[in-house]
Amino acid sequence: MPAADKYDEILIVILTGIIIFFVITAMVVFIMLFYQKKKLKHRQTIDEMQKRFSEELLKAQLEIQEETFNRISQEIHDNVGQVMSLARVQINIMTESNDIQREMLFHVKDNIKKAMTDLRDIAGSLSSQRIRAVSIHSSTMGEAERINKTGIIHVEVDVEGQEKKLKEEKKLILFRIIQESIQNIIKHAHASETMILFRYDAHELRTCIQDNGKGFNIEEALIRGSGLGLSNIRTRATLAGGSSHFESTPDKGTTIIINMPYE
Repeated sequence: MPAADKYDEILIVILTGIIIFFVITAMVVFIMLFYQKKKLKHRQTIDEMQKRFSEELLKAQLEIQEETFNRISQEIHDNVGQVMSLARVQINIMTESNDIQREMLFHVKDNIKKAMTDLRDIAGSLSSQRIRAVSIHSSTMGEAERINKTGIIHVEVDVEGQEKKLKEEKKLILFRIIQESIQNIIKHAHASETMILFRYDAHELRTCIQDNGKGFNIEEALIRGSGLGLSNIRTRATLAGGSSHFESTPDKGTTIIINMPYE
């Protein structure tokens, strides 16, 4: 083989190798840039979800506080205020009488004791640590007891399985979801009964909220924008790492299912 041809052949091999090297290098750089871009986008998505979760958590806390204050105001007016007014009337009657009526005195004592008990319960509910300190089903039972006293609707709470600890942040959001669901039932469902079931499964807490109200078409409500409450519930459940499912049939009630992982 002539020297010139051999030189050309070596040059072609070298150029081919250089081209292949640059192509491979370009592909590696492209893959790395694509991966970094995807990683950055994923990080931004996580940061955005964490930000939204923090905002939703704060919103839930404020709404729970507002609901608590409204309840306390109503309870002071309806319970403590009336009991103390009755005690005052009884004391006035005894003051105007020449004889101290022992039986009425005992009634006054009982009424004052009841008012003090109600005030202690109200003071306890002012603490933001109450929901954090007890289980989600215990908080819900307290909420059900308060609602049942109004006579507007009867709320029953049941528990299945061995209790497992739910993260405090998720507990607050789930409690707010339950509050919002009950308020929606009271306002729109025309139901007489609501059943809330907590089922502690191996890896998640399943919460079922069922009423015997008039029901509605879920898809139509979401399309019309009248299903805002459902959208809020779905968003909050998702941000807390859980999921939601809705079932409703006109004249056959509504069921809301929230699945919330413990961690």
